[in-house]
Amino acid sequence: MPLIDKRYAEALVEIADNANAIDEFQHELVEIIGIYKDQQDFRLFLNNPEVKIDTKKETLKSIFSKDLRPEILNFLLLLLDKDRIKHLPGINDEFIKLADIKRNTLNMTIISAAELDELQITKIKEKYGKLYSATSVKASVEIDQSLIGGVKVKIGDKVIDGSVKGRLESIKELLG
Repeated sequence: MPLIDKRYAEALVEIADNANAIDEFQHELVEIIGIYKDQQDFRLFLNNPEVKIDTKKETLKSIFSKDLRPEILNFLLLLLDKDRIKHLPGINDEFIKLADIKRNTLNMTIISAAELDELQITKIKEKYGKLYSATSVKASVEIDQSLIGGVKVKIGDKVIDGSVKGRLESIKELLG
């Protein structure tokens, strides 16, 4: 992610935290991102350098003033002023990561050779939730049959490889 996305997201998380409304901010951002991604005409309009900023701002105000918190609307207007509206999806991604950190939520990806049942997923989430002292855990599950058996867990940049494939590769390295 570009540094600019992270900086804007940090500022917005700070505003949301001060308003004690991180969840509400995140919900509204997700709604806006859905519109921004799904409505090509809207996205092209906002990113068109030939359309005056004041026109874009008035359009946003007329569409969103009743549905969005003033802080979110002002944030969007700031992005227009600074010609950063195209960064909105990246800012949203960073906002979610930073909001999860504020809420002490652990995000992980469980990669398995075969489909896992809910009990297995719950046990893995509980194990790593305790290990990382998280108050909640979000997990996505992926299937990778090349793992042969076992699971890999990705948390941020860290990968914990408990797969058969990973163990075989470790043995191969040891044997040289």
